[in-house]
Amino acid sequence: MTPSSPAGSPQTPDSVPDLSEVLGYFRGAALLMAGRAEGLKRLDLSADGFWTSFTAILVAAPPVALSWIEFETAEQQSGMASSAGPLTVYLAHALADVVAWVLPVVVLMLLAKPLGLRRKIVPLVVATNWGGALLAWALTPYYILIFLIGNNDASAMLGLAATIATIILTARLASTAIGRDLSIAAGVVVLMIVSTLVSYGAVMDLTGVPLL
Repeated sequence: MTPSSPAGSPQTPDSVPDLSEVLGYFRGAALLMAGRAEGLKRLDLSADGFWTSFTAILVAAPPVALSWIEFETAEQQSGMASSAGPLTVYLAHALADVVAWVLPVVVLMLLAKPLGLRRKIVPLVVATNWGGALLAWALTPYYILIFLIGNNDASAMLGLAATIATIILTARLASTAIGRDLSIAAGVVVLMIVSTLVSYGAVMDLTGVPLL
């Protein structure tokens, strides 16, 4: 599994990763978050593995959908819920999150050569894809807790702590994946944050559904 730039158009994987493979990728991402470069050995860094890593979006879908439900429940309780139907509301959430996930990858691929990341783009993208799915599942207990205790000062502080932890772990994962380049890793995290805000803003303008 030698890092290489993906060639040609996106390929259709022979099959989506099974549970054991996904858990192996999660283990690799967790090692990278711990600052251990050997985590890359647990990821598929081939051209096929690059495209297959985008199935992480599907793997992350259940906990991400839980976050949508939690958000909409809070909106209803505060009387700020959208007047749009449930299908429109949840399609808006899905579109915003997919765009927010893919947009920074597209930007990174466009900037890979000028930034000197051409040989590092595959491990960076594969690692952040599987790392994103891992963090989505790791936040599941938080969303369940919010359902139980509701939105208050304590849950707000917990949410802030979870956000900070997510940012730190993502930066550490990116830094380890590309050879401990903290400046590039910080740039990747900022790009992800900006992409999320831009994506959510664009979808809110398009659909009129509040997402933030």
